[in-house]
Amino acid sequence: MRSQETCGPNVQPVLMLYDRSLQVRAEIENIYTDLKDGIYLMQLLELLSGESLPRPNRGKMRVHFLENNSKAITFLKSKQVQVKVIGPENIVDGDRTLILGLIWIIILRFQISSIKLDKLFANEALLLWCQHKTASYPNVNVKDFSKSWSDGLAFNALIHAHRPDLINYSSLRQDQPIKNLNNAFNVAEKELGISKLLDAEDVAVPSPDERSIMTYVSLYYHYFSRMKQGQTNQKRLAKVNLINLGKITLLYEQMVSDLLKWIKQKVIELDDRIFPNSLQEMWLLMANFKTFRTVEKPPKYQDKGMIEAHLFNIRTKQRANNLRLYVPPEGRTLQDVEKHWIILEKAEHNRGKALQKEMLRLEKLEQLAKRFLKKAALREAYLEDMRKVIGKQDFWPESIDRMEAASKKLEAIVADVLPRRERFAALAEMATVISQNNYHSKDQIVKNTMQEILALLRDIDAIMEELKELQVLSTLQQHTAHTVNNVCP
Repeated sequence: MRSQETCGPNVQPVLMLYDRSLQVRAEIENIYTDLKDGIYLMQLLELLSGESLPRPNRGKMRVHFLENNSKAITFLKSKQVQVKVIGPENIVDGDRTLILGLIWIIILRFQISSIKLDKLFANEALLLWCQHKTASYPNVNVKDFSKSWSDGLAFNALIHAHRPDLINYSSLRQDQPIKNLNNAFNVAEKELGISKLLDAEDVAVPSPDERSIMTYVSLYYHYFSRMKQGQTNQKRLAKVNLINLGKITLLYEQMVSDLLKWIKQKVIELDDRIFPNSLQEMWLLMANFKTFRTVEKPPKYQDKGMIEAHLFNIRTKQRANNLRLYVPPEGRTLQDVEKHWIILEKAEHNRGKALQKEMLRLEKLEQLAKRFLKKAALREAYLEDMRKVIGKQDFWPESIDRMEAASKKLEAIVADVLPRRERFAALAEMATVISQNNYHSKDQIVKNTMQEILALLRDIDAIMEELKELQVLSTLQQHTAHTVNNVCP
């Protein structure tokens, strides 16, 4: 610890704290001269208050020093700090008593006064906090900020109360104050980032400086308060994370349920093989299938990727918070999603093949129907003429003498129709194929053209039967006439 002459044991800690926080390597050598220009004092107030002061004047004249120190004192007054007895000229002139008093006022206002407990003053609250934290430790009895700390056990107890992993308290001996003090100061500096503001030799005395110890202990208080607040914040954050994890988990399960429901419904639709029997309606089905593949399915594939990302996010957060990893319920795992997606793609592939096959079948059937109608149209006039001929003829003669003439007419009709019989039969077979393949206009073809062809064929069959009967009668007549001629020459 520096001597009272240069810095004073009661002001050194806060100035060293300032140096450390600003990462300034140069230390104050003489407080009375180094604070003279007011720049250091303004920077100190900015650091401790967390507020900005007006820019200091960098001039080297007395008037510039007075201006800077006036800004610092004005700022203190704005914070209701009582500095009535000190003015800018006292700092510029190096008034030791007033400067030391000012520094201690700043320490109290910004370093210690923030410590509150019920309605106690800051120093009382800090003392009560120390007593509460060290009450259970042997050989520690904190009654003040002087003699109670000289053996170093209280410092070690404070650290052990908050971080038992850093101090082996049972190994400490009350008759080794220097060792105890250095142990606490070194651990605080290395593990907690609290600068070693005190020297063990200055504390291990019958009555160490009260203000220096109070200032140094206040650093412990602020550090452990921040640590406690951080732990509280971590607990709150963990609670919030748990709530968020619950929401994300529910979202994951809902997304899986929605996607699987959509997949199952689509598989049913894709497996349907009841197709329309017209090319126009089939083209509409093909268009709908294309819409499914290019418009409806891609967003669902993105949903599938989002489901995987959600589960990864859930497990990442759980690992970060040391929580048990979430296992999706049966039927909602990524494996279930992948399995059903494969089923969907297989159904999609088969649907595409079935549609193509049906399109080819209908195109061939359409071509067959066109050929049928074209051939039927060519034979329509002949059918009409033959219906008229057959309708007008009475092939059974009124007498036996006209039998031969009737037979010749029948032979002429049969001779005209028989060469076309195979063509009509082929046409009828085409109509049967069209009907069996569920052509969309099959009823019209069967009802009109086919009925006419079949009627003509039935008529021809009847004529041929009649022709046979006439031929038998004609033969019988000729035989009878020949017999009569032989008997009666």
